Amino acid sequence: MPEGRGRLIAGQYRLIEEIGRGGFAVVWRARDERLHRDVAAKRLFLPAHFTEEQRTEQRRRTLQEARSAARLDHHGVVTVHDVVEDGDDPWIIMEYVDGRSLGELVRTHGPLPPERVADIGLQLLDALRAAHRAGVLHRDVKPGNVLIAGRRVVLGDFGLATVEGDPGLTRSDVVMGAPAYLAPERARGEPAVAASDLWSLGATMFYAVEGRRPFPGANPNAMLHAILTGEPAPAAHAGPLRPVLDGLLRKNLTERIGAATAAELLSAVADPARPSGGRLEGSDPRRAVPRPAAADGKERGGTRPWNAFAETTRPGRATPGARPWHGRHLTVLLATPVVALALALVTIPDHTDDVARRPQRPSRPASTAPRLVAALSAGPGEIYTVAFSPDGRTLATGGADHTVRLWNLTDRRLTATLNGHAYDVFSAAFSPDGRTLATAGYDGKVLLWSGDGRTRLATLDTRGNSVGALSFSPDGGILASAGDAVRLWSVSGRRLADTLPVRGESMFTAAFAPRGSTLATAGTWAIRLWDTARPGRPVTVTRLTSLIVGMAFSPDGRTLAAGGYDGHVRLWDVATHRLVASLPGLPGRVNGVTFSPDGRTLACAGGDTVLLWNTVTRRPAATLTTRTGVVDTVAFAPDGKMLATGGDDATVRLWRVA
Repeated sequence: MPEGRGRLIAGQYRLIEEIGRGGFAVVWRARDERLHRDVAAKRLFLPAHFTEEQRTEQRRRTLQEARSAARLDHHGVVTVHDVVEDGDDPWIIMEYVDGRSLGELVRTHGPLPPERVADIGLQLLDALRAAHRAGVLHRDVKPGNVLIAGRRVVLGDFGLATVEGDPGLTRSDVVMGAPAYLAPERARGEPAVAASDLWSLGATMFYAVEGRRPFPGANPNAMLHAILTGEPAPAAHAGPLRPVLDGLLRKNLTERIGAATAAELLSAVADPARPSGGRLEGSDPRRAVPRPAAADGKERGGTRPWNAFAETTRPGRATPGARPWHGRHLTVLLATPVVALALALVTIPDHTDDVARRPQRPSRPASTAPRLVAALSAGPGEIYTVAFSPDGRTLATGGADHTVRLWNLTDRRLTATLNGHAYDVFSAAFSPDGRTLATAGYDGKVLLWSGDGRTRLATLDTRGNSVGALSFSPDGGILASAGDAVRLWSVSGRRLADTLPVRGESMFTAAFAPRGSTLATAGTWAIRLWDTARPGRPVTVTRLTSLIVGMAFSPDGRTLAAGGYDGHVRLWDVATHRLVASLPGLPGRVNGVTFSPDGRTLACAGGDTVLLWNTVTRRPAATLTTRTGVVDTVAFAPDGKMLATGGDDATVRLWRVA
């Protein structure tokens, strides 16, 4: 029987079953024995290594969440019934909602029709307008925080909300909220306003109708860079929703449409027979002329030109064997932190990368094609990292459910589940001797574990900055972490040894050469080579025109492969810095590259495809098409006979490639 079942909380709430768990919280279905009704009881639990300041911050945030939601009396907001303490733990007692998250709904059944998304958007917009009238900004609108219960749409997770007049609890140097749904002004570090929630609403609806995020990226830095500098991905399936999506996702606050205009546009899509009420020019939403919004989210006077869109024929997207989208499942929104010391409610982790199906590509003859030998269900969220131990017996996986899992590859059995990260895990790496496993992610923490996962050895803190990549030096003495900067950590001393002197540049990846002290880094401007024994002035391999998020040295250290947002992988001669090869474009951004141990094969993950490239003949050797969405990570086993891939369908696939 799970620990806690049957326990009576505050003399009133009997715990029945655990229904969700996150980084710092667990949610139970409980029975209110006084009022004889089911409720959702969320307990905040704090790791033993937290300082008293951190514990105080988390308790205050729990109370803020309850206060924020309690100010709202709206059918589209999860109702807070009570806040109680039981021992040292604060509990929030909430309305129990029988439904499932929008993120899980789309991930399981595919994109929703524009009319249904418009109806969902209208209900969310109504809830947000009620919150804004009450002086509450949500600040974390995303698919994982939207609960669908029949035709009812509920907005949860007020853990990041700000209340007008309340003292702020958020650290000024940390951007809070899920990066993929963060408005541009918040990505720049500016204060949230009502229009920021509307931008996040637009990004959420984009995901619901397209099955992918409007600004994808392999890690938070890449996502924020895309939001600040790029344009949304084309909306191929949005149809009549395109004007409202275009209007809500405008970077400039003064050009973004406001709540009233968004409501009119959404109403026209949800119910085309409904008259426009005179607010728009004509009844056809494709020729609407929305009014721009002010920074406070209020409508401004006047109109501006608006590009009419051409109706796009929407291809069928039925998933074979899929259940109807309105199937009901038991869930509740569970609070988890999105960055260090921030709580966010999710029941099923927000799994929001590409789920739209792509055309299947021709496969190579069976006699030469790699063979899929196993599929490991590695949690409910997207898989961002896979890593083999040096002896090839263990595989580490990590992803959007904040958890690291260790698998025995002999019998493909889960042997350990490592909890300790507060948010998505983006990278895992074994030390060369296999005695240490390092993991890192969006919470800015680098955790060191024993190689078998039984012991947590240390926590290396980057002070709240996301970490997207890890790499051990060949002797195992130094661990490099890439994020807002590239930091060099002493593994034996478990302390920061150095920070590479790069200013004003986000660092997306780092990789040690197989011998010596050379470290390659890539950021927003350049690929550089550093001598970590004397990290002074680096050598620039090339200036960048596209972000690099995947990078690897060949086993002999003579070649560096790098792939990124333009869908290309390029190979550079390390000694001469000369470009020696450019692989043909992959069907999407390249998220990972890795060499086989003999150096004869380069595996590149782009879109839903893994390209195996023969480095001797410089020709494609095979193509693996997962047909399940984006592949985020790829790794060769030490003997080169197996390849592991992971991505947005929460499954790790093992391929026989020898």
